Formats: sequence, structure tokens, C-alpha cells
Amino acid sequence: MSTTVRIIKTPDVLHGRPRIEGTRVGVFTLGASRREHGESVEDLLEEYPDLDRKEIEAALDYYDDHPELMDYIRTQKRLRKQNVLEQSRAPTAGSEGS
Repeated sequence: MSTTVRIIKTPDVLHGRPRIEGTRVGVFTLGASRREHGESVEDLLEEYPDLDRKEIEAALDYYDDHPELMDYIRTQKRLRKQNVLEQSRAPTAGSEGS
């Protein structure tokens, strides 16, 4: 059994974003949790019990080694969220309903 962790991209899973092979856990998800929320490897191991330390560390290394790709993914997520909010007919937070 191989202990090599592979980060892969396939068009039909996670919109082609990099992920840990054999999972649907994206590199961006783990890296952003660490970067934006200060989560440690131990925190991520608790949050993702099906992953082991080598998988998480490989994903975090990939995240750090590909900053342009991670910035692109971050921008795409922000634009999709903005687009959804603009198209929503739901009242915005703080607005009064009739």
C-alpha cells in the first residue's frame, strides 16, 4: 500500500479544483480554514476525521505552493456569492418586511 498523498484535479469533482485523491475535500477548504480561521493541523484532524495528518499536510503544502491558484479560487467564490446575492429576491439582513 502506497503512503504517498496525491493532490489531484478532475473536472467532474469540486469544479476541477485541487483535492486530496480519494476524497471530496478541497485543498482550498483546508488552506482557507488555516489561513482565515487560524485552524491548526490538529483542529483540521478533528474537523475531518476521515483524513490523516499526511493528507492534511499535503493539502496545506499545495495551498502554500500555489498562491495564484488559491487567489483565483478565492476570487471565483467571492464573485459567485456576489452574483447569488444580487439575483436573490430575499430581503437583505436588516431590511424590514411588509
